[in-house]
Amino acid sequence: MTEKQIHLPIVFHFHQPVDNFDFVIEDAYNKAYNPLIEQIFKHPQVKVTLHFSGNLLEWFLKHKPELIEMLKIMAKKGQIEIIGGGYYEPIFAIIPTRDKIAQIIMLSNLIREEFGLEVKGAWLSERVWEPNYPSFLNQVGLKYVIVDDNHFRSTGITQNDTLYSYVTEDEGKTLRIFPINEELRYLTPWKPTYLSIEYLKNKADEEGDRIALLISDAEKMGVWGTTHQFCYIEGEGHKDGDNGKPFIPAFFDQIIKNNWIKSITLSEYMEKYPAKSLIYLPTASYDKMEEWVLPTKERKAFKKIRENLKDDPKKHDEYLFLKGGFWRYYLVKYPESNNMHKKMLHVRDKLLHVENRLDILVQKECRTEANNLIKKAWTEIYKAQCNDSYWHGLFGGVYLQFLRFSVYTHLINAENIIDNLNSEFYSYAINYISITPIDFNKDSKMDVIIESNILNLYIDPSDGGTIFELDYKPKSYNLLNTLTRWPEAYHEDYEIDKDEVIVDRYKKSMLRMRFFQNDIMLKQLETDQYYEFGTFINGESKIIRNEKNGKSAIVELELFGTVKDPESGEHYPCRILKIIDVEENQIVITIKGNFQKISGEEEVLKRILEQLCLGVDLPFFFNGDPNNFEWESNQVLFLEGKTPPLLKPFEYSGFHFKAHDESYDLNFELSFSSKSKTDKESIKIFKFPLNAYAFTDVGYTKIYQGINLLTQFKLKKNFEYEITININ
Repeated sequence: MTEKQIHLPIVFHFHQPVDNFDFVIEDAYNKAYNPLIEQIFKHPQVKVTLHFSGNLLEWFLKHKPELIEMLKIMAKKGQIEIIGGGYYEPIFAIIPTRDKIAQIIMLSNLIREEFGLEVKGAWLSERVWEPNYPSFLNQVGLKYVIVDDNHFRSTGITQNDTLYSYVTEDEGKTLRIFPINEELRYLTPWKPTYLSIEYLKNKADEEGDRIALLISDAEKMGVWGTTHQFCYIEGEGHKDGDNGKPFIPAFFDQIIKNNWIKSITLSEYMEKYPAKSLIYLPTASYDKMEEWVLPTKERKAFKKIRENLKDDPKKHDEYLFLKGGFWRYYLVKYPESNNMHKKMLHVRDKLLHVENRLDILVQKECRTEANNLIKKAWTEIYKAQCNDSYWHGLFGGVYLQFLRFSVYTHLINAENIIDNLNSEFYSYAINYISITPIDFNKDSKMDVIIESNILNLYIDPSDGGTIFELDYKPKSYNLLNTLTRWPEAYHEDYEIDKDEVIVDRYKKSMLRMRFFQNDIMLKQLETDQYYEFGTFINGESKIIRNEKNGKSAIVELELFGTVKDPESGEHYPCRILKIIDVEENQIVITIKGNFQKISGEEEVLKRILEQLCLGVDLPFFFNGDPNNFEWESNQVLFLEGKTPPLLKPFEYSGFHFKAHDESYDLNFELSFSSKSKTDKESIKIFKFPLNAYAFTDVGYTKIYQGINLLTQFKLKKNFEYEITININ
């Protein structure tokens, strides 16, 4: 009788977001990366497939030569295989094909140069799969990918059928697909090793061609919770079955001891066995991701449905065909994610335009220098494609403000390089300003971008004529890297103080106009729990002027709407003009309003003017250490000269506000004035922090997303206010 056997390829995925803090990576190295690689090194009979994102591999090469040396020894012996993918861990689905191929080649070349290995497999960031992947992966010589068994469910493949590999194709280009084993993924390292061995024994068979693919984030083996202790510390492992032996060496010893478990790399398995059959998979990611991406209301409903089906054995067939959302919907669910993505596409279009003219306009002796700058700009764009900041699930993702800031920094760096290329090689003026009407957000509505060598302003006429991005290019700094406090499904799931959860009704953009009562309280504005009397807050505006005048650019927007009478509820018509004038590092915003004269409605207008006021949102974002944020006003004096922290709610009357980010030596200064000769009174200014409440891998936490200033302007039949912003 033939002995039953099963193949066990093990894959560990090592990744850190681009620009994550060195101390975070160092902590992961000490708790997980180094002890894990050391244990693999000490168990040469165990074969392992490894994946490193390019930026993390760079960090190891620079800071941890001892780890690199262990990897080189194991690579030479054939103990490890290293797979590739996108260098900076992009989601392939949302970056152009040219960039996919370039990033894959970059990582494959680094692996070949450092370890002498030919890369055959591709890691898919967050296991996001789309049916066209075989075409471009095959084009760069990759032979296989790893996806969740979740990807297979809706095709009719049973759980036992996921114990094999399959082949798929697109445009005639084929690709082998390996399903990840969900059971093993949840057993390791959380349960004693004997449970994993029992599972494998139950799945082994006489034919001997079955494969149970175990995959894990390397961070799960040492960084998460108390995993470092029970994975590596003697006596701290699982008591049941392992007698306290650390999980990783205990698991590797079990594999060696049970010779019916065949330790193998994925490439070796491919050479030994053909695919079970041809298959075509739908768009998919792992099951949790497909839940997280759904709109909040639908996510709540989906979670209940899935739990009911999964926990009921009688409904197993229904569960197989249950599909959640589509990864790209994050670009809809979080407009801030979409903004980063479309900024990336916008900047790369500018770079392509420069690159395509290189041979025509640049003299031969200068091409090397120009090519080096272009290569540098592409690297900045690739870094901005790192997936972590574009989504949110168990991990902070888009809520992690420093990751969003990293994306913008790299994109603005690329823009600065493009500016230098244009001025040095194409004879463009180094000081310039431009106005571009463009459907930036790809929502079929026209936006306006003002760009100069100093500032970028992105204006959305369809969202109340607001500014949603403000870049100060000398410091590669987006001052509107704010995040709206979105409602999340989990806000109702955890034992939290519901009063702590603040959500916004509208995207947190600059120049959003609000009409509220004169006696408004700061807390009402901070929590966005006040009654809105106007229709201008997100109304459609019309661009009636956009022109350049020397070094300045002017955009004028016209909004028609109504303001509600607090007593009768009648809506009174009003016309508002917003004039945005940009020159060098200064922005002058003029807001002009006019209430029409309507015969017989004089009392309605009188009540509106007496009881209501105009508020204008002026949010901004600082990325430095909040302990080193400072602010001041010419109209505010504090005892002992000590100003309250910038992030502490505060209100005062005045004409001036200035904030300073010491970490970046950046100033953001505003002044306010009324153009009415009779109006000499100071303007009320509200200041409060923007904190989002998110559930992350460290639990439920409050995450700083910026600061909001909100002015309170008096209403008149005809009013005109001016806001001047200086950035330096």
